[in-house]
Amino acid sequence: MGKKYLFGIIGTVLIIGVGIFLVWFLNPDRKIRAEIRNTIAEQEIVKAQTTEALKFVVDVANELSGITSGAVFNFEVDDLNGRATNFGIVQWVDDVKGERIVEEHMVIFRELDDPPVTFTNGGAEVDRETNMVVSMNRTPVIFGDPLPVDLLETRVRQFVARVYPEFERIESTLVFDPGSESAQGRPTNHFFRWGDRQFAVSSALSMDSPPFIQVGINSHGFIFSYDNTFHLYHNFSKEALRALCGFVEIPETDDSSIDQEKGIVKVWFTQYEPFQNRYLVLPFEPETDFKGCSESAKTYLRHLPTGQDKN
Repeated sequence: MGKKYLFGIIGTVLIIGVGIFLVWFLNPDRKIRAEIRNTIAEQEIVKAQTTEALKFVVDVANELSGITSGAVFNFEVDDLNGRATNFGIVQWVDDVKGERIVEEHMVIFRELDDPPVTFTNGGAEVDRETNMVVSMNRTPVIFGDPLPVDLLETRVRQFVARVYPEFERIESTLVFDPGSESAQGRPTNHFFRWGDRQFAVSSALSMDSPPFIQVGINSHGFIFSYDNTFHLYHNFSKEALRALCGFVEIPETDDSSIDQEKGIVKVWFTQYEPFQNRYLVLPFEPETDFKGCSESAKTYLRHLPTGQDKN
């Protein structure tokens, strides 16, 4: 009787223990708390990665501006899921309302004052998918003597080459557009800009601004701004390319090239004023019968030989 009684107690304890465990395991509050912890952990990773990417750009700007010590990283995260200021592809519904066709997920930073009591107008944007810095603007600092413009341009080119290595490969295809602005009692600010005026989207859509790189530097050699939307336009996800392809009516063309590695097609054409020799980027996915594309685009893509040279 003693053993049976003991086994009964052990069995009862096990049953109760299993029951308690199941209640705990299936408790929706526990799952919610775990999801919150995971979300917080993911947010901290995003903050750390994007902050490090921005810090690299700021460090290079400081070095080339002549600041080798004592520099303070004066940015903090303001929004983990914001929008880029100079990037967007929109289908306009009417004169004021538009639908964004390509998603964008930017980590937005703001520049802190020293001491951090109020905030300046500076800020930065980092693509949370690629950790590429899309924009960096900070309060200009004045020190040293004014420098000649050609030296400022050299400094800017060195900066862009270091923070965006693709620049040297594509520069010959871009339009260079330098400019400057000045105000009474303040040093002149110079802006060096390179734009891709050949990149196009469907005539049914509008871009906020064609792909461009711009660096702002004051006459004393301090780099205070950097904008770069190239990687946003030239590295669309497959989902984004399919969405864009759905609006395309293929223009008159006899010039296209397939990049099998990236799975894209460049279609060159001379329509869509005011710029000539423009190109559309379409997804090349014969395995899906060009899912998402318009019938016009599908008809064109289905007849392309898959053995074309890469561009």
